[in-house]
Parts: sequence; C-alpha cells; structure tokens
Amino acid sequence: MHLCDRSDVLKLIHSGQMTVDNQLNDVKFLDEHRLALHLTRLYEVQGSVDLSAADPPYGRHMEVETAELVPGGFYLGITRERLSFGQDIAASLHTRSRYARLGLEVLCSSNFVVPGFGATGPAPLVFEITVRRRTFGLNSDASYCFALIYQISSPRRQPNVADYNTRFPIPQLT
Repeated sequence: MHLCDRSDVLKLIHSGQMTVDNQLNDVKFLDEHRLALHLTRLYEVQGSVDLSAADPPYGRHMEVETAELVPGGFYLGITRERLSFGQDIAASLHTRSRYARLGLEVLCSSNFVVPGFGATGPAPLVFEITVRRRTFGLNSDASYCFALIYQISSPRRQPNVADYNTRFPIPQLT
C-alpha cells in the first residue's frame, strides 16, 4: 500500500483512475497528503429509528452556515466533493484534530472508502456528525474532515457495482 501525495493524486485524477468533482474545478489539499473535504448539505436525523422498517427515519434539512448542532443530536453531512476510485485506490477519512478537540466528530463509524467507490458514478461521502457541546459557526468553505488516498498493491478483483448515490438512509439526501 502506498500513501499518495498531492502529485500522485493529481496524476490519478489526470489518468482517470480517480475523480474528485467539487463543482469548483479545484481540488484542495491541507498539506502534501491530506485531501480536504467540505460540507455542502446538512441534515438532522429526527425521531426514532426502526431498523426493521422499510421507511427511512425522518430528516430535517439544515443550512450549513446557520446550523446549530446540539449534543445528543445526530446529523448527516454531505460532501461537496463527489468521488470515484479505481479498483486499486482506497481512502481513509479523518476528522481534523483541531475540530475533534472541540468535540466535533464527523466520522462516527465510517472511516474507510473502499476500492472502486463511485464506480457507477462519482458520489459524495456522508459524514456522521455528533457534537459534545452546542456547536455553531459551521462554514461550507471550511474543511472539517480530510481523506488520505492510498494506491493498494492488491486491486479489487470483483468490480464494485454499488450505487452509492442511492444508499443514503434519508431519500432527500441525494
């Protein structure tokens, strides 16, 4: 496994092995390894969650810039960046420590992006957001999370056919 730096990632994008579409036509990095990710939409999951129900839980849209997150709440944040990876590309996701130290956690469980992610079309990542203290002042231009991109030595053998754009628990997320 090889941790990609900025030039590696740009080569992967140029060769078509990886897509980063953020509608701004510029890929942002925090440093030579960390690919910046940004919130574009935010939803609060409300009410009870019945895991056996066919219907998803209710969600309320929140504007990123005016959102106030409260402890005990559970929020889904959708990235501005839409990604697709080749069969030998994977990523690990991380909350930036400067925000984690303040109690903002954007990756409650999912912190690995599998090889072949977005193979049926570039897809956003979904942050699972919780806070320890009342939190406000979010900004869609700030990067609360980042991805480390890896080129792996044992590519995925079976193509990834999952349509990540339809796998969100709340239908209006996509």
